[in-house]
Amino acid sequence: MERIEELAVGSRLLGHIDGRTTDLADGLFRNRVDAYSDPARAVAERNTLFRDLPLFMGLSSRLAKPGDYVTEDVAGMPVLLTRGTDGAVKAFANICRHRGAPVAQGCGNARAFVCPYHGWTYDLSGSLLGTTDKVGFAGLDLGSHGLVRLPAAEKHGMLFVRPKPMEPGESAEVDVDGNLGAIAPDLAALKLETYPMFSVDVVKPRINWKFAIDTFLEVYHVPHLHRKTIGPYFIGNVGTFDSAGLHGRMCVARTSIDAVRGLPEAERNYRPHVITIYQLFPNTIVIWQVDHIEIWRAFPGRDDASHCEVEMTIYRPEQTDKPDAYWEKNRDIAIRTVMEEDFPLGERMQIGFESGVTEEVIYGRNEPSLVHFHSSIRAALGAAAA
Repeated sequence: MERIEELAVGSRLLGHIDGRTTDLADGLFRNRVDAYSDPARAVAERNTLFRDLPLFMGLSSRLAKPGDYVTEDVAGMPVLLTRGTDGAVKAFANICRHRGAPVAQGCGNARAFVCPYHGWTYDLSGSLLGTTDKVGFAGLDLGSHGLVRLPAAEKHGMLFVRPKPMEPGESAEVDVDGNLGAIAPDLAALKLETYPMFSVDVVKPRINWKFAIDTFLEVYHVPHLHRKTIGPYFIGNVGTFDSAGLHGRMCVARTSIDAVRGLPEAERNYRPHVITIYQLFPNTIVIWQVDHIEIWRAFPGRDDASHCEVEMTIYRPEQTDKPDAYWEKNRDIAIRTVMEEDFPLGERMQIGFESGVTEEVIYGRNEPSLVHFHSSIRAALGAAAA
């Protein structure tokens, strides 16, 4: 964030620490447990939140050079994201126009994509270059049988895709700033384009995808659940929250923040003492961890509200004198905290929701980021969330 915003957030945090307070939502928020377990609700979320909206796909370094590509299953939509020879990022449905096989798998660098089923070949712009058995497909218009285009964009060092094919006449570009709104300058200030990927881990916990996002939207639980891992390093149940349309930003203080108290306000450097958590609607958490970026993305299972896939990536600075062992230690801390503490407890909570014993969960006023996230989901789904 910009310097003036850093000072404002730091001052708010110190005020909360001294007053034993925190930013508050307008009121309690009650959410039916069906939101985490109802199959019909899960279908509505996949069709609306994971089709109609631009989704964050990672930092620009995932596609560092021309020819680089990455494939993902985005809640049932096979996506192929590429960087063309012109340096531009494009996205396609990863579906061959002949018989529907994926034309690429995993990630890598390629000059063209060859379907493994019958050898149809596509270039980096998605155009069909040719078919095998040209006699059998004589008369086929190659120009109208390229890969199906998906709207995509790259800005502020971030990649976005809308996993829904374009309508006739629709722009192929996602309006990133229009989507991010007031949070865009904050993210631009991070200079995310300077962070290469260090590691990627994928898990498939037995929890609803929203549980994975909920994990990061309050620090009320940190002194309790994480008392032996990260608890001693953070001030629990204290934070600032600022909304930006459907998105939000939460800042939490390390216990080391007391070090700035002896300095004049203008000379205070809050950055080493504050963790900033950006919630990019609907399914992404971007955490500025002082010297690296940690990103979590959650995707719903295809046909089961109680399963999801979660990806955690660590991006380190481009220029660093720290060895890989340092970044590996940060990765291990994240894994031990979230994958070995938060998610296992979430799995037991998921079972409790499915038991039918309770009808709702309650988010407190001291959990404004959590309240905002679920309010945004209701707003995006409209009648489907009732």
